Amino acid sequence: MLNTLLKLAKELARKINTDKIVLITKSDFDFEDDEFSIFVAPKRFVTMLESMFYTIAEEELSGKDIFERSLAFLQVSEITPLQMYLKGIELKGGVVGVLDLDILKGLMVIDLERSRLQKALNECAERINPNVLKAVLTVAINIAQKGREGKKVGTGFVIGDVEEVLKRSRQLVINPYECHGVEEKDIKNPANWESVMEFAQLDGVFVLDEDGIIVSAGRYLEVSVKDLKIAKGFGARHLACAAITRETEAIAVVVSESGDIRVYKDGEEILVIDSTVI
Repeated sequence: MLNTLLKLAKELARKINTDKIVLITKSDFDFEDDEFSIFVAPKRFVTMLESMFYTIAEEELSGKDIFERSLAFLQVSEITPLQMYLKGIELKGGVVGVLDLDILKGLMVIDLERSRLQKALNECAERINPNVLKAVLTVAINIAQKGREGKKVGTGFVIGDVEEVLKRSRQLVINPYECHGVEEKDIKNPANWESVMEFAQLDGVFVLDEDGIIVSAGRYLEVSVKDLKIAKGFGARHLACAAITRETEAIAVVVSESGDIRVYKDGEEILVIDSTVI
């Protein structure tokens, strides 16, 4: 069945003028293709989708319950662009999705340029280097998924408008980056990610300039959180990071111990990433 679906997906991809296909399947699929770039969704994401649909099929759910759980299926249209973005694929045009689940099989077309991720990237690009945001999100996902020394870790990254951010914050501990050279503080360099993940255990947040140079870690934000337009139930780190983006031109990326990653701009949440299904 998967081979048949893939054949149909290629025909559809040609008609919509794209060379990108994503396979959402539990099957191990070994392939080489000269015409198309074929990506395979993470198994954990496939398992989540299957679990959701089995629940809908087997339980006696109300129409509202079915509708609410089916909305989770829309994560395909958001997680797929994220996976491609992290692989360095430009989010242009469409991608054909091949659904090969036990309970559901078919094709879908995802418009990469209309994803929430692309919208957030466009908004942030007005203020910070796009490569900086990509590096920060990559590190944030690693922190959310792996933690540190077997423990869950939460942290925050405040990027851009450094002068104003520093005016509204203070150092909680000695800044571990104070005596480092510029190359050692550049978050765009993967060689520096290990130290970032280590210092993520410190209280406070990282402060970076718009080009990705880490100015400090362990920084405490002193801002008013009154009347913030974000969902209730978040802790002090989320509130402070959202608030600093309201008072400055900075962008904030916050990692929760639960595995969620949230991006804030102008005091509002513009992107949510669930690292558990990436």
